[in-house]
Amino acid sequence: MVSIKVSNIKGITAAFEKYGEDAVKELSEITQIRAQEIEADAKNNASIKGVWDKGDLAQNIRSSAIINEKGLGWTVGAYMPYSAYHEFGTGGLVKIPQGWEQMAAQFKGKGIRLINIIARPFMYPAFVKGRNQYKKDIKESLKHLNKKFNNG
Repeated sequence: MVSIKVSNIKGITAAFEKYGEDAVKELSEITQIRAQEIEADAKNNASIKGVWDKGDLAQNIRSSAIINEKGLGWTVGAYMPYSAYHEFGTGGLVKIPQGWEQMAAQFKGKGIRLINIIARPFMYPAFVKGRNQYKKDIKESLKHLNKKFNNG
């Protein structure tokens, strides 16, 4: 499962909260849109022709809302049993993106047999694209809110 981690989320939330409930709702909507776009991009990446899975992988990628102590958030997950092997590869062909080591570690095999499947990342490229756009969206929204409330 992949989740967008935003550094200083408390500060970002506080920045939106000072503009009121509508601004907080806007942050929530930005987050939802980005999660759904990451889902769409991951599905597109997983649907590359010639991949042996016949579309099951793409059909089992979903974004969903989560509620925790920090409020409402979104996750994007790939729910086929072989999703991680497709994302990271196996055997001597494993490729783990920086920052995803902990996530990948939970799928490490027991070394019983060696099967070399090349990594075909679908989530990580979608995540990077979504994370970069999310940062831009937040900055643009705060800029707009600041202009609206301070020049009003």
